[in-house]
Amino acid sequence: MKNKYLLAIVVGVILLVTTMVLSMLFNAIFPSLNQEYVNPAFRPWDDPLMSLFFVYPVVLGVLLASLWLKTRKSWKSGMDFGITVGLLMAVPMFLVNYSSFTFSLLMISAWTVFGFLNVLVAGLALEKLEG
Repeated sequence: MKNKYLLAIVVGVILLVTTMVLSMLFNAIFPSLNQEYVNPAFRPWDDPLMSLFFVYPVVLGVLLASLWLKTRKSWKSGMDFGITVGLLMAVPMFLVNYSSFTFSLLMISAWTVFGFLNVLVAGLALEKLEG
């Protein structure tokens, strides 16, 4: 894909779909996670600000595409990019979340895996789409 802006938007949309699929999958595998979200720490889904939740993966995709385009010669592959950047993002956030919140280890771990998988998918998509 030659248009870098289109590439960034497409990767963002791919991450939005990935986020939705992973969310359904995680909630199906770990039904107890749903109960943890019924907590005053989280806004209810009918709060208009919750719509920003769906903007997050698109913004992440745009930012990852920008990073990829600036550093792509440094990576062996999109998977290399995804694993490296995913670990750089996920591991410190796991430590911060686990040490700061009273949520279960399962929930914090799910967030970590979720974030890592999103960045990995972005790396694979960027390599494929940029050709």
